[in-house]
Amino acid sequence: MNHTSSAAQRSSQIRDIVIAGGGTAGWIAAALLSAQPALSIRLTVIDDESGGVGVGEASIPSLLRLLRWLRVDEFEFMRACDATWKLGIQFVDWLQPGHTCWHMFGRCGAEIDGRDFFPFWLTDPSQSYHSFSLHYAAAIAGKSPHSTQGSNPLIQQGAYAFHMDAGKFAGWLKSLALSNGVRHVSGRMLDIERDEQGHVKALVLNDRTVISGDLFLDCSGLAASLTSRILPANWQSSSDRLLCDRAVVIRSTARSQIPPFTSSQALSAGWMWSIPLQNQTGSGYVYSSQFVNDESALDEVIAAVGRWRNPDVEPRLLQFSTGRRRRFWHHNVISAGLAAGFVEPLESSGLHLIQTAVEELLRYLPDATCGESVQQAYNRTMARIFDEVLDFVQLHYLLSRRNDAFWQAARSTVISEDLQHRLQLYRETGMLDELHPAAFPDASYYFLLAGMQQLPERSSLLAANADQQTLREIRAEMLNQNRNMLRELPLHEEMLQRVHGTASKRMTP
Repeated sequence: MNHTSSAAQRSSQIRDIVIAGGGTAGWIAAALLSAQPALSIRLTVIDDESGGVGVGEASIPSLLRLLRWLRVDEFEFMRACDATWKLGIQFVDWLQPGHTCWHMFGRCGAEIDGRDFFPFWLTDPSQSYHSFSLHYAAAIAGKSPHSTQGSNPLIQQGAYAFHMDAGKFAGWLKSLALSNGVRHVSGRMLDIERDEQGHVKALVLNDRTVISGDLFLDCSGLAASLTSRILPANWQSSSDRLLCDRAVVIRSTARSQIPPFTSSQALSAGWMWSIPLQNQTGSGYVYSSQFVNDESALDEVIAAVGRWRNPDVEPRLLQFSTGRRRRFWHHNVISAGLAAGFVEPLESSGLHLIQTAVEELLRYLPDATCGESVQQAYNRTMARIFDEVLDFVQLHYLLSRRNDAFWQAARSTVISEDLQHRLQLYRETGMLDELHPAAFPDASYYFLLAGMQQLPERSSLLAANADQQTLREIRAEMLNQNRNMLRELPLHEEMLQRVHGTASKRMTP
């Protein structure tokens, strides 16, 4: 054994990680890394505590995995973050005005002879695909995924998520991280110190404090203040695929009945989200400045929100660029959160992309030495994950039939080779391939494609040759089982009162 090289490798192992930037990304990273005591890594977060948008954030089911990693109680998290449950997303007016489709979490229906339900549904699509989803039945009935009588299929699948206050979520993560021994330094990065190989040795703050480390996470938001210094020509724009570049964010009063789903409503030059929290509703209009100016966009979203708007909170205007880093890990710097890339929040993928970035890093710690092979593996994985999210979000626009100028332009955008192949295969066979379902599995595509009335040319021969009377009986039994399960689920509002203690004052419809 070469003892010299072994000693050199040990000396280059990662022991000190510095996180540049707080907010949701920085504190997710700090909380998740510090929750792994076997790593024996010292963590420092540099946070100027400027805060974020802090209105409402929606998630996908991978957040349940984060809670398990953090070893925290789900109800404790919900109380701290003004959270409610989420079973899926409702898309209003996306195909055309007056039409609604749904993207539900979890599987739809049940497997038949060990095969997915979708090709069997295609043999008789007279009843909507989403109507066979237990999540859909629970969503429109206003039910909670949690039951007072123990487990149920929604809990067993782990296919539900949350709406939460983004500012409170970041604060809660911060308290977890600090309790795990993470050091918090208040300040803003002013400069960096590098060695002769170009690796970052330390960050110099605005008060001239020097913070050294072995590995640095850039969680500084869209500015990417650390990443842009060490690798400036590193941005891969996706503005030719997703046209929206701005958002106006407003707050609304909480409704008397809180729906267990996110709503996305198509507007003239983009779409408006509605995220129902326990004590307020977060709303915002994501739009393209090529097709509507800021003043008109604000008027449009205020008109859509109507009397629910909270007049005491001023709207906020945000500008963003869609895209990602070509290299997420370069030398000893890793980009995470908005510093790594941005895909509009149509499918609530933001938290998932942050969480995945840290989870992928955990695969290599503490023994990684920032070598080229590790960086290459990490960069390939993160590029694939970002690109699949981008493909899925763009698909929503491609399926729309709206006639507004924005929507026509959105249908004429550049499409990746992967998405082209996937759609062609689907059109010909009703099947999908080459998916790595870290965020959106086959069922997500089926919900969207079927809901937007995009059906394949034919179903599989296996499904087409199945006994149709038997299939009708199986369908009827699926719907009957869903109805029976709904009787055991409490109302969303009732379970929220159990979690949060008392009912909040809300406006009545």
